[in-house]
Amino acid sequence: MDQTFYQNIQKKLENKLDFSNKNDDLKNLLLECNKIQNNVLGYKIMTQIFQAIQKSGQRVLLMDQDQVQIIKTCKSLAILGYFYNQDQIKISNKDKEFRENIRTQIDELQQQGNLEKAFLLDEAMKCKTKDEYIEISNIIKIIVNLLIDFGNDSFHFTQIFDVILNALLLTGNNTTIGRDSQLLSILDKLQKLLDDSTSPYLWTIVMESILNASTYMEKPTDFVQPNMIARIIIFKIPYIDDLFKYFGKYLGRCYKFEYKMFESMLNFGVTQQTLELILKFSKQFVKDYQTEILVEMRKNLIPNLIKYMKTINCFDQIQNLFNYFLISSFQQVGDQQLDQQHFTEIINNYYKNFELYSDKQLQRIANFLALLPDNLKKKNIKNYEQLESKLRKKYISIPPSHSNQLIQNEQIQIWFNEENSQIEDKQPTQKLVGLRNLLNTCYLNSFIQALFWTIDFRNLIINEFKREEVVFLKPFSLKTNFLRCFLFLDSMSDEIDYTPLLLKRSLREPYKTDVRQQDAAEFGVHLFEDMENNFDPEEYKKIKDIFYGMSKSTFQCKKCEKPTKGPDEEFMYITLNFENNRKEKDEIEKMILRHQMKEQITFNCEQCKNTSQSTRTLEFSKLPKNLIIQINRFEFQQGMRSKINDQINLKPTISIKENQKQLTYELYSIIIHFGEIPDAGHYTVYCKVKDEWYRFDDSIVTKVDRDFDKVQRNFKKEETPYLLFFRRKDG
Repeated sequence: MDQTFYQNIQKKLENKLDFSNKNDDLKNLLLECNKIQNNVLGYKIMTQIFQAIQKSGQRVLLMDQDQVQIIKTCKSLAILGYFYNQDQIKISNKDKEFRENIRTQIDELQQQGNLEKAFLLDEAMKCKTKDEYIEISNIIKIIVNLLIDFGNDSFHFTQIFDVILNALLLTGNNTTIGRDSQLLSILDKLQKLLDDSTSPYLWTIVMESILNASTYMEKPTDFVQPNMIARIIIFKIPYIDDLFKYFGKYLGRCYKFEYKMFESMLNFGVTQQTLELILKFSKQFVKDYQTEILVEMRKNLIPNLIKYMKTINCFDQIQNLFNYFLISSFQQVGDQQLDQQHFTEIINNYYKNFELYSDKQLQRIANFLALLPDNLKKKNIKNYEQLESKLRKKYISIPPSHSNQLIQNEQIQIWFNEENSQIEDKQPTQKLVGLRNLLNTCYLNSFIQALFWTIDFRNLIINEFKREEVVFLKPFSLKTNFLRCFLFLDSMSDEIDYTPLLLKRSLREPYKTDVRQQDAAEFGVHLFEDMENNFDPEEYKKIKDIFYGMSKSTFQCKKCEKPTKGPDEEFMYITLNFENNRKEKDEIEKMILRHQMKEQITFNCEQCKNTSQSTRTLEFSKLPKNLIIQINRFEFQQGMRSKINDQINLKPTISIKENQKQLTYELYSIIIHFGEIPDAGHYTVYCKVKDEWYRFDDSIVTKVDRDFDKVQRNFKKEETPYLLFFRRKDG
């Protein structure tokens, strides 16, 4: 259909049109263009129209109501961006209309699953010629510029931020970046947007997008990666230590991201921030014994640092790296011949640039000379003695070699030394992290928090399950999104929140795109079904061992009085019902016993072949490590679903029989429902963290109490426990 619209407009352009719009020729032409949804075709036809306008020399006049109509009916982000950028058509003071259209288009693209396609990611990857690449790159930049200008104040912008970043990574390379004013302008806007942001999610997405791109790029100068790092990443990242802690856990043992960033920084240029970041990477590599990467870094880093020794404002950062890579590492990964060459070049540079240094910097140079390895042939180093002489003339003393005070002043930490590791391991206290509400996602946030505080499940996700390969532009799977979410919750030492957008996006419908409230219990069932389809069979078996149990029914025939054992039945929840004639607060253990008690049912007896009223009893043949109990609060009365708001008496521990063995379970999470129906209202969750109870209300985390009785008494009247999570205490 788009192709037909495109061809019809081309035919009209062959005729003589009145572009001044006296007879509404241009207005009608643009309205016809607005029917095109394909961004490439939209960009092409708009280019032809505006070339024709320019060639005609006519002055365009569009009435205000015409402008509003054109903006509102536009079906393509590229065409919308074209309207915004063109000087021939002055569409001014229409911010509201632009924003409304953008949000509508984003919603539709998400529901159709066409977001990545609309941003032309696949088109950019398929480009074979330079001209193709330039055209696709221009379209992407038009779309991204529009979204940064008009979408950045909306929730929708956050929803598509990862796609925007991936698109931006495909719009230029290091050989053209300096001449690409449009891309530089976009990066400036993006940097300002990030500087003004308090959301760790946006910063995390920037870094993850570059991580993904680094797995695809053959050279560190490919695309816009180095520029992104230099212009955004290295300047004002809030929570930098926590984010790198998160990435260190996320990447496990592959370290591709840090090393790729390291290479990119050296290719793009050296600043104080890049050097400080390289030192952070290096310490992480040392801590994790990544010897091969460290040797490679050492070989590539030192010559680059030597080149920048005249950059006096980076003196301290360069000196810190010299200390770390040439002094601290000498015994472990030193290369005597290569190091002799490096020390010679460094000392020669000190000598040549001597007049540029302050007294404080000269003292650090003197310290460096005192720290030189004992087996270094100092007499063979050019200008070594002359440098010492210059220092003495300036009354700069060279301290005793390798003195404790010197080592402390220069922060020398010998690589792979256990004492240093203990110092590095003294991390700030971990803070509890909330989950940001993505429009009625409190049901998801509450269930995910309960799963995170299920220690056995968290351990599987973070430590045991095989991690998937990160592939550029390939959406993260449900498994990887669980990992990302859990690692973030496990890494923060600041009171910030996590945005579980990509986790939500990897779920089935309606959870993927629907913004309506959902039933938390039903969501949990579907989530575990999705796990079965997304995890390795052996991995999912371990998940089932944690959460799934088996029950067996016994039927007692009234006629022959012989028992019949039913088959084992798998369960994820034990669903407990209230008594019909309840007069007092129900007890959780009584509700469990009532669930197993004798029940009168109609039964076809296999023993005597008769159908009669029989007695059914239930026993648990296998109880899971972690037990989830659902309190059935919803019933149908006169065709309407209503809620039972009665409180129940919860206990911090309960006893429950597995066959004839009594097992003890400890309560650790309670999902609470507010409201009258399960797929409306609000959900929160109480979780036991060590010995304290906390309330997680989306992004707000509040400490409640250590005493569970006080926690329960603190429940408001409308806070009704809905899902209870227990862990087995005795094996």
